[in-house]
Amino acid sequence: MSDKILVVESNPFIEDAIGETTGRFRVLTERASDGWEAIEKLETEEYAAIVIDSDMPLHSGFGVLTYLREEIGEDLENVIVVTSGNRDDVQRKLSQHGVIVVAKDDVAREVARSLGKRT
Repeated sequence: MSDKILVVESNPFIEDAIGETTGRFRVLTERASDGWEAIEKLETEEYAAIVIDSDMPLHSGFGVLTYLREEIGEDLENVIVVTSGNRDDVQRKLSQHGVIVVAKDDVAREVARSLGKRT
């Protein structure tokens, strides 16, 4: 498995916070600013984890999740979905897929926790 994380996020401040966190664990971070760019990267690369904003322009995080489930068939336990909406509502929608759902304020902490499990 790769030591790269794909961050699918349109907010540069959140991208930077995740990048700082992953840097402490010596994990490379690749970025995609929308869902289409994320799918292009997922077609050619493997990632240890994927952080997806559920509310992105062009192609939503939910579209990327659909791609992962239907096209790649990948187990989604390595996916963290970030939402600015009601975290519990999003978690209910995604619970059967093993996806971790976090509020935007908690994303850097959750990425660090997930990376800590791997070391």
